[in-house]
Amino acid sequence: MRPLHSLTVMIILLTAAAGLAAQSQITTGVVDAIVLDTSGAVLPGVDVEIRNVDTNLTRTLTTDRDGRFVALQLPPGRYTVTFKLSGFATIVQESVLVTVGEAIRLSPVMKVSGIAETVTVTTVSPAVETTRTASASTLDETTIESTPILGRKFEDLLTLTPGVSIVQGPDGDEITFSGQRGVFNNISLDGGDYTNGFFGEQVGGQRAAIDITLEAVKEFQVIATGASAEFGHTAGGVVNVITKSGTNQVKGSLFHYQRVEGLTSKTSDGRPLTDFHREQSGGTVGGPLARDKAFYFVALEGVREHLQRPNLSEAIGPPCPLSAPTMPGNQGLIDSSADCQRLALLGFFSRTRGQDEGRPVTHSINNNAMLAKVDGNLSPASNLSASYNFDYSKNTNQTFDVATYGNSANGTEGPSKINVLNVNLFSTITANRLNEFHLTYSRESRPRSAVPSSVPADTAMGFTTTFRFGNPFFLAPNVDELVKRFQVKDNFSIVTGKHTIKTGGEWVHTNNAQVFRGFFEGRYIFDSVTGFLRYASPAAPGGFGPFTVGCSNGAYVTAPASCPAGSTATGGPLLFYLQSSSPDGIARDEAGASDINNEEFALFVQDKWQVGHGLTVDYGFRWDAQLMPATVDPKTTAYAVFLNDPRFPSDGTIHHQWKQVQPRAGFAWDVTQDGKSVVRGSAGIYYARQNMLTQVGSVTTNGIQQKSDFRNTGFTAFADMPVWPNLLAPSAAPAGTFPLFTGVRVFDRDYRNPRIYSVSVGFDRELATSLAAYVDFTVAKSVHLTRFLNYNVHGTAAAAVQPATRDTTVYAGNNPFEPQLSDVFATSSRAHGLYRGGTFGVRKRFSQKYQLEANYVLS
Repeated sequence: MRPLHSLTVMIILLTAAAGLAAQSQITTGVVDAIVLDTSGAVLPGVDVEIRNVDTNLTRTLTTDRDGRFVALQLPPGRYTVTFKLSGFATIVQESVLVTVGEAIRLSPVMKVSGIAETVTVTTVSPAVETTRTASASTLDETTIESTPILGRKFEDLLTLTPGVSIVQGPDGDEITFSGQRGVFNNISLDGGDYTNGFFGEQVGGQRAAIDITLEAVKEFQVIATGASAEFGHTAGGVVNVITKSGTNQVKGSLFHYQRVEGLTSKTSDGRPLTDFHREQSGGTVGGPLARDKAFYFVALEGVREHLQRPNLSEAIGPPCPLSAPTMPGNQGLIDSSADCQRLALLGFFSRTRGQDEGRPVTHSINNNAMLAKVDGNLSPASNLSASYNFDYSKNTNQTFDVATYGNSANGTEGPSKINVLNVNLFSTITANRLNEFHLTYSRESRPRSAVPSSVPADTAMGFTTTFRFGNPFFLAPNVDELVKRFQVKDNFSIVTGKHTIKTGGEWVHTNNAQVFRGFFEGRYIFDSVTGFLRYASPAAPGGFGPFTVGCSNGAYVTAPASCPAGSTATGGPLLFYLQSSSPDGIARDEAGASDINNEEFALFVQDKWQVGHGLTVDYGFRWDAQLMPATVDPKTTAYAVFLNDPRFPSDGTIHHQWKQVQPRAGFAWDVTQDGKSVVRGSAGIYYARQNMLTQVGSVTTNGIQQKSDFRNTGFTAFADMPVWPNLLAPSAAPAGTFPLFTGVRVFDRDYRNPRIYSVSVGFDRELATSLAAYVDFTVAKSVHLTRFLNYNVHGTAAAAVQPATRDTTVYAGNNPFEPQLSDVFATSSRAHGLYRGGTFGVRKRFSQKYQLEANYVLS
């Protein structure tokens, strides 16, 4: 890490010591220029008028003594720029396309004229952005409207940009930038924080088919690396999503997309999509409320989808020769055939639970989205924009889509509701002093529930073919969750000479209230189907019931009986059992209830300096703080007796993260000063926020509010065992004490939020008008990455199978905190990572009726 850390700091210090065309803008764009005469001399005092063609929003400025002007805070759209100076011909530059987060540099040359003369110029968007220091891409309205994407979800378009790919997150697929974790990203909607504070992903996550109707999205900017000091709460990438606005012209759209089974390809294993259809409809309308003054825009979209999967209703591989194999008579056949295992399980659940697990599974999606937006010119110096986004989704049997899972192993996602309100006020104090005030309020309810069944416990068995039945442990029987977020920020910009300085601050308050009934009905994991069938049978000698023990020779015995001579116990059939409850062993809502807050504060200052000779320097500092939720008094917890033990990883609290100072710098050098060849680079330190999913376990699972009970076959010699599918019998400990083998969760006493050191260099070269090739190299070193460690793993010199990954890990030595505690899971920051990547691409701005983006990333 030290070489990269030193390089990062060196670049930042050198760049700062060297000291803007355009400051980064979250919801707006920039136009700037140095006005010259035909001899190449600068022209001060030129009157510049910038007018939005669609709304007549007008900004007037005057060039300074260096012939320069910078127009900040311009809403994305088409503009006409007019240059006037006595004694010179007026220049009217048309079709200036302003996009979010980008700077458009014009090159006006005014000629002397003794008569009233106007020269009209049509602007062609430059292929190379000469002042951009970050590795960034913009997906404009043309790209969004014309690119076919299967689900019409804006997140799917992000993978068109370099360095962006898909990873598995805590609640489904997530977007990753330059190899960083998906929960590290900063996603904003109309300038407001658009991340779910609990899971760390975008609002709506992967559970909603759509969370914003794509028809409402005007464009978005993607910053993969090198974000300036204005951007925080991220160690990954930055995505700025900007929605459409109304104009002086009333216009709208209607659409309907249909996908049906007959027009859809088969799955990779040659199966058709049975009874599949997807209907996706919507429309938009926008126009003036008061011409040139106020505008409205409304977009609606609905999705209905239906799909049927056979799951356990059809054979797995070669059909079983028996229609109803049973234990113990057909054990050999069951062990040797996946389809016989299927039939044996179906028969067992039908006989013992009255549950038909062999029916086809119907997956359905019901999703509606709406966005409404109002923009108003309050005065020549003030503009107000307010948008409201609503989303409703209810998706049945959408938790799992695994062919070997029974009907009971699924859930209903929703009905979820998203409400997001964003308000932006842009104020021009003087021609070179501007302010932007932003407010966001979001409210996302995300209830989830298991499908109705008579199998309460989440039960899985087997590894070559894994079967699963019962209520998913994280849905059992249902979960109530509500995330609320309030954000206030204010930024102030000043243009002075060759510098554009921007400073600001923000406060983000996040509240998560939920009742998580995870593990309330228990989770069982067995080593095999026959092991499960033996364990779940009535207790009997010969290896039946909850005290069944597997032997290395393939035999089973019932404890306390020993394995036959020459064989040893294998640790099966029950590999894992976990149950959460109140301290007395009864699962009450209070045990899983939490109402926690995070407070985040930030300050930044940055400067973009046009040094001269084609060199632009961007440098700044950012400070972030994240205040974590309070825990109960550690001295009252089940682990209180170990707080002074140096082997115990925690002091029982979650430490606030105050010291998150992030210097950042970048440069862009127009080598030939003709806008055709640009070398750019950036370096910086970035801190990620910690999501509340990680925090909540350390607030609730402490032995006072909630405890966890772990069992496996190794406990048969000295502890009670659960009788499938039931829970352990409640056992209240005497007042002031805790049951033995209580599981707890804590934060490491040395925990730090993830920190990333990032360095990027690139080169852009114009090949033809509007066409450029580019290359970019990025190195990112990650430290203090979050990982979860169990400091009290069960078994002395034992092999344990990890349920999530099925990896087998051998643990040696005594468990230091038994028998008082079982699992001691600590959230630590002891992981690290290294990303190295190169991007090679070609980009063409829209002209001559086409545009192009092609890139290859090796990382």
